[in-house]
Amino acid sequence: MADDDRRRVHGQQKAAAVAALLALAALLLVLCGLTLVASIAGLAVAAPLLLLFSPVLAPATLLAWLLATGAAASAALALGALSILSRLLRRMAASLPDDHDYVEEGKRRVGEVAAVAGERTPHAVLAVVSRGQGATDHKKSKNYEHYVAGRMVQNA
Repeated sequence: MADDDRRRVHGQQKAAAVAALLALAALLLVLCGLTLVASIAGLAVAAPLLLLFSPVLAPATLLAWLLATGAAASAALALGALSILSRLLRRMAASLPDDHDYVEEGKRRVGEVAAVAGERTPHAVLAVVSRGQGATDHKKSKNYEHYVAGRMVQNA
């Protein structure tokens, strides 16, 4: 009987070991499931934050916001400028006589600018240095002597 007792004790030890291993396996499976559920819940909660504060999306969002506010500010300033210009044009049109000819006014102003440019042209032409001459060897006409503030001045 000692043999039977040993087998029985050995069988009971095996059964106890299997039961302990099954309990441990069940416990580990439950912990694994809880960890998986907690990881999925944490990812679901953290994903929006990760996307919002990612190194790519946060600067892109800031850049988009800056572009939008810049465009809105530019449009507001342009509308203000157009409003001021239209008001000034209306005042100017109201102050001009009815028979005012804009084409003649433009021709007169272009003539004034051409006259000023024509007066300055001889000075500019005389100050040109040819390629073969040095920096101080300018071609001058006889009635011009020296330069004052970049312009050639006539003899007094």
